[in-house]
Amino acid sequence: MARDIRGTAGRARESLRRWRRTRPFWGGLLLLLAGIELLLIPVGNLLLHGPINIVIYIGIGGVFGILFGALLIVCGLALWADPEHRTFYAVGGVLLALVSFITTNLGGFFIGMLLGIIGGSLAFAWVPGTKGPPEGGTGELPPPGTPDDGLSFVLGPPPSGAAAPPGGPVAPPRRMPG
Repeated sequence: MARDIRGTAGRARESLRRWRRTRPFWGGLLLLLAGIELLLIPVGNLLLHGPINIVIYIGIGGVFGILFGALLIVCGLALWADPEHRTFYAVGGVLLALVSFITTNLGGFFIGMLLGIIGGSLAFAWVPGTKGPPEGGTGELPPPGTPDDGLSFVLGPPPSGAAAPPGGPVAPPRRMPG
């Protein structure tokens, strides 16, 4: 019985791990937490005072807190559901987090704002994993001392008749004036 439970838990954990690696999971989670944090203060006030006079009790900052918190939660969930459009959701999340500093209690006392900025940045930087080496490559690093193709593009081709040193062209050392 115990082996069966461990086997099921292991399979569930492995499937969660595979699902998590195919999308910007941590960026979405931090955006989700930022939205929840921005919602805590206004919704807490709403629960204390009732829904009748919401604008009077929590003010316009509380209304924006509810709005921005809900939108950050939507951005976090959309990152998980649609990772192909991660750039749009990530930039939207960062912008919402930045604007929350002005409109809602200093961005949820800085915590929600920082969670949103970090989560959106992580989601923006995330790229899908690749299986194996890229096309035309072996998956191995070049030997040391071999110049990159980009280096010859920046520095230009070596002078004609002269062989380039193994590490690429090297500029002569400069002398300090004085």
